[in-house]
Amino acid sequence: MARVELRNLRKIYPGNIEAVKNANLTVEDREFVVLVGPSGCGKSTTLRMIAGLEEISEGEIHIGDTLVNDVPPKDRDIAMVFQNYALYPHMTVYKNMAFGLMLRKYPKAEIKKRVHEAAEILGITDLLDRRPKALSGGQRQRVAVGRAIVRQPKVFLFDEPLSNLDAKLRVQMRAEISKLHNRLQSTMIYVTHDQVEAMTMGDRIVVMLNGVIQQVDAPLDLYHKPVNKFVAEFIGSPPMNILGGELFGQNGDMRFRAAAGAVDLCVPASMRERLGSYAGKKILCGIRPEDLSENETQIVHPGTSIEAPIEVVEPMGSEIYLYLNVGGQSVTARIKADREPKEGVPHVLDVNMENVHFFDPDTELTVV
Repeated sequence: MARVELRNLRKIYPGNIEAVKNANLTVEDREFVVLVGPSGCGKSTTLRMIAGLEEISEGEIHIGDTLVNDVPPKDRDIAMVFQNYALYPHMTVYKNMAFGLMLRKYPKAEIKKRVHEAAEILGITDLLDRRPKALSGGQRQRVAVGRAIVRQPKVFLFDEPLSNLDAKLRVQMRAEISKLHNRLQSTMIYVTHDQVEAMTMGDRIVVMLNGVIQQVDAPLDLYHKPVNKFVAEFIGSPPMNILGGELFGQNGDMRFRAAAGAVDLCVPASMRERLGSYAGKKILCGIRPEDLSENETQIVHPGTSIEAPIEVVEPMGSEIYLYLNVGGQSVTARIKADREPKEGVPHVLDVNMENVHFFDPDTELTVV
């Protein structure tokens, strides 16, 4: 297996459209790294440059000790799994998996051994004589992964491989790919727009926006310590609530007020020093839905509670999502499913102030 390193990588399309801007990233040997971000953020373009399917405008890509900028895709010792599976419809599963090895003129015995080993790992041994049209979406995805496994490459690249599957199958395949990584102990780079996939699969996650790497971190560090407002909102489901307001007071008593006075919260002492320069100024406050809990007495506690009418109730089985109108700003709460909140009725929620985040309104960088 191998380390992958991107140095000052850029991709500029005709018309001076910069899809990837000065990307620097090191994927360690045997690491599982996920590139995540909204559509058009540059994640798939980055992956395709690593694969050699997209020309590099500037910068360097190293796989192991080799600079591969001018190395053809077939000689980079990588294997890629595509979103659309890219299987040959006229070939059996066996031949689809064996085709790359046949082109490289591997001995038939070696090809047979590798294909059967991969098929056993993926649980598709009984499908080897079928053609793709006779397979379900999940089975086709396993064949595509199997075709990559038989290559025994230095690096596996996955480009949104689960996006065509239904929700239940996505969860199952997510676990299968994670188990595959643990079994093969290989270097894997995985692209997705789904932050749940990213959080559950990656050793580290690379969050991208507009071609720029925003943050590279372990999943829980991204969740608890986002570097800016975009990362804070993108990681977590439902997304973090962002309230625009002002800070009042100083170290002794600092309060965050927003939504025309509907929000008046006491800032914890542990945060006041770092927020001192924002006293009397505008600031953004981020509160995750799970940090809004139902006040069982429905009595407002000044400084730690908010009261607002419920606009929508979404029962999710084990929990309930509440969408509230807080002084004209929409706020989402995630509460236990043992309650029966009613739409249109004012509701009191307690805020876990120790977990709130504050962002500079101009730079959108995290302050606390």
